[in-house]
Amino acid sequence: MVQAVLLAGDRGHSRSIGGRSKAFVEIAGKPMVVHVLESLLHTPEVSEVYVVGDAIRLEKVLAEQGCLQLSIAASCPIHIVPQRSSLYENIWHTFLRTLPSGREDPEHAILVVPTDIPLVIPEEISDFIRKALATGGDYVVGLTPEHVLDPYAPTETQDGIEMANFNLREGRFRQNNLHYSRPLKMGNRRYVQDLYENRYQKEFGNTIRLALRVVIREFLNLWVVFFYALIHMASVCDRRGNRRAADWFRKWVPIKRVERGISALLRTDMRIVQTELGGAALDVDNEHDCLVVEKHLGEWKARQARFARTL
Repeated sequence: MVQAVLLAGDRGHSRSIGGRSKAFVEIAGKPMVVHVLESLLHTPEVSEVYVVGDAIRLEKVLAEQGCLQLSIAASCPIHIVPQRSSLYENIWHTFLRTLPSGREDPEHAILVVPTDIPLVIPEEISDFIRKALATGGDYVVGLTPEHVLDPYAPTETQDGIEMANFNLREGRFRQNNLHYSRPLKMGNRRYVQDLYENRYQKEFGNTIRLALRVVIREFLNLWVVFFYALIHMASVCDRRGNRRAADWFRKWVPIKRVERGISALLRTDMRIVQTELGGAALDVDNEHDCLVVEKHLGEWKARQARFARTL
């Protein structure tokens, strides 16, 4: 069993949709935070959920949407945590609240989940948790293969969500937005904030800023910048339709090397696992995505549920 931290804050470098906090943007009559919270409450491996954000607004919305009753029925308590000024502070101070009796236990782990993945289903969260535990890693992230996400991408005959992928030797992947972490075993855990602030790699300035921070702070790990540049160049070529060039760049960056690089920067044991359902990787970033997800919500969740039964 693991405690989940659901990030519903709207401060710092969080992005809004139409000037509204993502957590409270409604899709099919429910705020996104409620869609994700319901999936967490139905996940057997989740023991309780800490929801971080605008506490007054969260209390009102969760009460109106029946989340408190669902929490009781699922025997999975909900705790509302007032947000702080940054993503790092939200995660760190909420993590401290999850510690039993306030004791610092290095082995204590949490599951960190964003609020903008309304298509995630309990089966994918369970699958990720089981795989994360099996690695024995202290920080585990999930990747979803490109072929899993193809049915949700736009085509000439259907609308969909436009997605950018990581190009690695083993294939093209999208991060699934689920994080399993033992924060007390991350020596450079503040880098999580840097990664978050510069997470939109389509924006070239973000790429440069992140690379410069590594160069300035991590002289012994400058080799990581080289592989970071290869991943970025592969992504640029991929977005421009030059798959041949992208394939040349990505062949030099296997998943194991990415694990080594991030482990070195964060000073922890970082691992990567793959999930095969896709909902957690489909984060909603703009009004177009909201309209598409609202239109296909039932259909796309049902597709995942059918596939989950075959795993």
